Amino acid sequence: MKGVWVLIFFAVLALLAPLLTAYSPDQVFSSHALQPPFFMSGGNFTHWLGTDDLGRDLWSRIVFGARVSMGLGFLIVAVSLVIGGMLGLLAGYFGGWVDRMVLRFVDVVMSLPSLLLAMVVVAILGPGLLNAVWAVTVVSLPGYIRILRAAVMGEKSKDYVKATESFGASHFYILSRSIGPNCLAPLIVQATLGFSDAVLNMAALGFLGLGAQPPTPEWGAMLSDSRAYMESAWWLVTLPGLSLLLVVLTFNLVGDGLRDRLDPKLRGL
Repeated sequence: MKGVWVLIFFAVLALLAPLLTAYSPDQVFSSHALQPPFFMSGGNFTHWLGTDDLGRDLWSRIVFGARVSMGLGFLIVAVSLVIGGMLGLLAGYFGGWVDRMVLRFVDVVMSLPSLLLAMVVVAILGPGLLNAVWAVTVVSLPGYIRILRAAVMGEKSKDYVKATESFGASHFYILSRSIGPNCLAPLIVQATLGFSDAVLNMAALGFLGLGAQPPTPEWGAMLSDSRAYMESAWWLVTLPGLSLLLVVLTFNLVGDGLRDRLDPKLRGL
């Protein structure tokens, strides 16, 4: 529950970003470049978290960066959930050559490190946010496919599915109305945990210059831009890094909590 409150805080920041900031994240104040936060010598409340090397307000960039990073994370999870869920449903229900083809795809994707594969996909498609989203989506698919495939294989042999089949129900009806809803619990947990992986992978691609491009206020790209100032202006690295750490950590905590609540074995039932 503590993780949920932290996520609500960041979600509010992302949704209300224009109302919570006095400046645009791209607005440059060249006379205030590398201004420290208010609690340090030389800082003030005009730019209370300081500015970057170009004089852009760091608070504005972090808040709008929450909108970009978390929004991309939700987009990746949603696309992965739809595509991976469909493939997992089909593989687990029909078996045979459908199952073999899907599993071969999963084996190929899982045989390579996820970040390396994402970098290869972005290198082929070209740097940019949309291409980075597709790259991270591809490397996220195996987790959803494997979990839903296993859940469907466990459900399709149960009596209620056989009873539905005996009434002449179509495959689509059985998958969408009988089997699918009973496989949602592990999928919800995977989606929650997959969000943190999506945010981290997008931040890594942004850090490497393959994801968000300047002047987009994305946390990974902000970390990349501030590498040269790690010693002289520590706040440029620390504050976006802490934001990324808190979001990823709290999503993992929420995912673990959901798993404990939704899995009867872990509850001792």
